[in-house]
Amino acid sequence: MRDELAITTLLGHRMHRSNIISMAFSIAAAGSFASAGIVQVSEFDSPEMEGFQGLAISTFDSGTVEVFGGMAEMYNTDGSWVHTTGGWSYKQYVSAYEGDRLMGTSRGGVAYQFNSAQQSFGGYFSSISDADDGEIRFYAADQLVGVDDLIAPTDTQWAWNGWSSDVAFDRVEIRSNDANSGFLMHDAVRVLATQIPAPGGGGLLMGSLLVFARRRR
Repeated sequence: MRDELAITTLLGHRMHRSNIISMAFSIAAAGSFASAGIVQVSEFDSPEMEGFQGLAISTFDSGTVEVFGGMAEMYNTDGSWVHTTGGWSYKQYVSAYEGDRLMGTSRGGVAYQFNSAQQSFGGYFSSISDADDGEIRFYAADQLVGVDDLIAPTDTQWAWNGWSSDVAFDRVEIRSNDANSGFLMHDAVRVLATQIPAPGGGGLLMGSLLVFARRRR
């Protein structure tokens, strides 16, 4: 009887230890997926810039719009429209960060679908609703690569947000924290097919790296 009890206790300890190890691996795997090799980066220059100037776009366009000189398409993730304008007012008024156009939606997020693999993405963002900030998702052939918070202030300023990935992606989706995911303004967006060194390293589990900026004149 004592031998049976000892064996049962030993097995219980081993199972408990095995469960702890399994949980540790699960947590580690979740952390790896959250970071997914994507890091926040400082503002970078790129020949592939989109300032929403002179696009072939309707005033309120619910279709796909060519951006980045034809190397990508932009569309509303919820089937609503995208809109370019010199300034937009809702809870507060925001004018274009540079040039005379910005882009946004009043409902739904914005997707950038690239026709080739990319590794860095960034731009300036601002919210005109009561809800600041938002979320960005990176995809590779419809496979989610990584997710991060996006900084978008509600004080009429613009914030730089930039990321670089060691896993190539071909689509980026951006939504605001507003109830309908809209009223998030985009400007001076850029993309690169190469990685940008991250200051200090670290992944998406870090706090967002951002730069607040007033309108560039």
